[in-house]
Amino acid sequence: MRSRILKAAMILACMIGLSACETMNLPQVTLPDVFSGNAGHKVALADGLEFTLPAAPWDEDETIDVTQQVEATWNNQAQSGTATFQGRINIQPDRARIVLIDDLGRRAVEIDWTAEEIIIQNANWLPQEFDTKRLLADIVMTYWPLDAVEDALPDNMSVHEGFGERTIRLDDTGRKYATIEHPIKDVWQGQAILKNQQFNYRIKINSIRTGN
Repeated sequence: MRSRILKAAMILACMIGLSACETMNLPQVTLPDVFSGNAGHKVALADGLEFTLPAAPWDEDETIDVTQQVEATWNNQAQSGTATFQGRINIQPDRARIVLIDDLGRRAVEIDWTAEEIIIQNANWLPQEFDTKRLLADIVMTYWPLDAVEDALPDNMSVHEGFGERTIRLDDTGRKYATIEHPIKDVWQGQAILKNQQFNYRIKINSIRTGN
């Protein structure tokens, strides 16, 4: 489990670098991975820690449409490095669409999330360790309203927010699992930084709204 999460963290920037551009092709994809919204979307954060994605992708009336520049850095016992990505995310009250674009302009991941199901397509050149469900958990932790994150965390984890920063802790030890810095006025406009203390990676995301 730990090895898989560490490897996933190394490419986590692609998870939060998002794009819903209709004009780009999605070559070399796997068969869709579909999991039902009614079953509860369980995502493994670590051994014994599960994050439950909201059954409905977005409870707000506002439509979100942003482009993002993402930089991920990681440093663990296996290796260290930096990677950059581009992307876009589009969220409506009943649907969220997420697409990942690599530096060569190839569409690597496409996610279509509704209340009924989440359909995931990964390009087959991505590493097998790429955990797209984990991607959704980090997106929700960073950008969703606080009450949605509280509901999604397991009973032995908690989130606290104050003046542009969220802190997610392991309640049994009090240790930080992750800290998230984000713009105070509008989380979707400007820079957010997620630091995962559990697995020692950082994601810096610069977002620009493209909708009205």
